[in-house]
Amino acid sequence: MKLKTNGIYILLILSIMLAIASAFITYYNTREKEYTVHTVIRRYKSIATSINLLSLLKDMEAGQRGYIITSDSDFLEPYIEAKGKISTTTDTLNRLVYDNEEQSNLINGKIIAAIQNKTQDLEHVINLANNRGKDSASRHISTKIGKAYMDTLRILVQDLIQREETLLDVQNQNLEKNTLMEDSVRFFAFTLIALTSLAAVVVLTQKERNIKDLINSLELANITLEKKVEERTKELVTANHAKDHFVGIVSHDLRVPIAGILRLIGLMKTDESQRFGSDTEYLTYMEDSCNNMQRLISNLLDINRIERGETHVNKQTVELPELLRKLEREFIQQAQKKQIELIITPAEGKVHTDPDALQQILENLISNAIKFSQRGKTVQLRTTRNYSEVRFEVIDQGPGIHPEEIQNLFGKFKKLSNKPTGGEGSTGLGLSIVKEMVKLLQGDISVTSTLHKGSVFVVTLYHEEHP
Repeated sequence: MKLKTNGIYILLILSIMLAIASAFITYYNTREKEYTVHTVIRRYKSIATSINLLSLLKDMEAGQRGYIITSDSDFLEPYIEAKGKISTTTDTLNRLVYDNEEQSNLINGKIIAAIQNKTQDLEHVINLANNRGKDSASRHISTKIGKAYMDTLRILVQDLIQREETLLDVQNQNLEKNTLMEDSVRFFAFTLIALTSLAAVVVLTQKERNIKDLINSLELANITLEKKVEERTKELVTANHAKDHFVGIVSHDLRVPIAGILRLIGLMKTDESQRFGSDTEYLTYMEDSCNNMQRLISNLLDINRIERGETHVNKQTVELPELLRKLEREFIQQAQKKQIELIITPAEGKVHTDPDALQQILENLISNAIKFSQRGKTVQLRTTRNYSEVRFEVIDQGPGIHPEEIQNLFGKFKKLSNKPTGGEGSTGLGLSIVKEMVKLLQGDISVTSTLHKGSVFVVTLYHEEHP
């Protein structure tokens, strides 16, 4: 197929070259034809002028003879008229053969001299008739000197005419040759174009057939691939259901023993009579670990429910002052433990949303702000409300978030380079749960952060006010 295509390109290039050559030859032949037509007309005019020149001399001779025979001066009128035209006719003949040096030399070197000899002889005879009488003029005519001059002139003019005819033949032959060349080049050009077109049709037909075969093959492969994708999708759905079921079972099964461990730790901490100081510290570490495990299990269950679409929004009227007081009570001790000032700005009004989901969102954001803030810093929850939306801004003075990490901030199990400042645990699921919860509430969440200065998380809920 590639060789055929290359052959078509070669034929096409040759066709183009021949077409260009044909155009140049046609242009040249057109110019040549114009020149030839002009030259042919000029040649015929020169022939006609040569014949006319002989006719003028014959008219002079006829007028002379008539005058000598009759002595009637009326016969000299054609003589004088013809004599006056000879000079002009000779100049015209010279202009008509200007492009041929031999013809010009023949006219200027011989024909004009012969004309002068003939006209002088005619003048001499007329002078003889006027001065000495008819007999003297007749005797001079009988010597046939004038006839010899006329014969010489006739031969020279005939020679001129033959040369002009020869030049015409040469030009016609050149024109026929050029026309034949032009026709040949056109024939080869059109033949090559026809062959190129035929070869292109054959190649295109073959390519079209190959494309159809390829399309059929692709369609079959696509059908096969769709079947495989469908089978794989079913397998993935089944595996995902199995995973969700496994996570649910494991999470529920883990919660019970961890709750039991926490109760035992609580009992052991209440009995301090036989405890060393270090025992209480170890029990606290165990309690913290169990609490971290419970948070991880809760997060796993939450994200699993969200992914399965089992988390339902139950919107109702939420009193903002009550919600904010509850959050303050929940986190005040955690903040004081790290010597962090927690500022929850009071706000009045209501919002129509799911109270549990909203509380979980704000708990995660406040918990993270406290978790990643250094001692002596401030964490603030600022709430603003207008007729169409409520904005919750969680502002911290922590280490800030690297710009390249912000795009992965809300992904599952994504942990940042920043570490909790009090040794707290981090599951990497909190912000992904926040993101999904905000979506369920049909709200927006955004974050702005400056390294070494802190971060601001903004949750915007678009609410409908209910009495």
